[in-house]
Amino acid sequence: MLLSTIREAVTTDRLTTETIAQPRLDRLIASAVREYSRYNPLIVDLTISTVVDQSEYTLPAACLWVLECYWWPIGQLFAELRAGAEQIYVARHPARYHMPSDRVIENINQSAHIDAILGQWEQRNGTLVIYPEPTATGDEDIDIVYAAYHVLNDGASGYDTIPDEDLDIMADVTLALYLRARAAEIALEPDYAEGLQRVTKRNIPGNLRDTVRELRKGLIGKYGGQGGAVVK
Repeated sequence: MLLSTIREAVTTDRLTTETIAQPRLDRLIASAVREYSRYNPLIVDLTISTVVDQSEYTLPAACLWVLECYWWPIGQLFAELRAGAEQIYVARHPARYHMPSDRVIENINQSAHIDAILGQWEQRNGTLVIYPEPTATGDEDIDIVYAAYHVLNDGASGYDTIPDEDLDIMADVTLALYLRARAAEIALEPDYAEGLQRVTKRNIPGNLRDTVRELRKGLIGKYGGQGGAVVK
């Protein structure tokens, strides 16, 4: 999604009574992208090499939360019995096809075995902590899947990982952030009266907050609640 397209959607199609300086508008868009990312993040795969006697590993700066972490303390021996990141056994016992429950039971048994030997992990802010601590150079690497912020492309011309179909959402969230800031500014301004002339501003912040909620409904309606860190 081009940055210029978001700017136009905000300043030409939505906010026509005020002018926002472009540097401030770009900062508002960046804030809107961070909020958008908490609802519809970029999903990234990453492999981290383990270090002997080290249980903590720094996550990428763009990481919001870890979705999956595969850490096999027993190393390559088990790695030869799995296929890819989904940890699927290659070898299977013959199934009695007239008894479908055999395959269900087999899957339950395999999942229980995997859970028993799969290393544990937790996310502490920007750090991934694994258990048990690696004790040998032959230990398996850590395969993780994490949710990340969308970021500007190399040319700083736009956010390539945000779909164009979400332009209205991005423009609305950007405008919502601007109106929220304006509500805070107006809340500091007093009502004014002189003779028969009266200027009342006390209701404006509340009206703006209602508008902000309406503008954010598109994001929440499409992507639901915000995500969060998972501990396994």
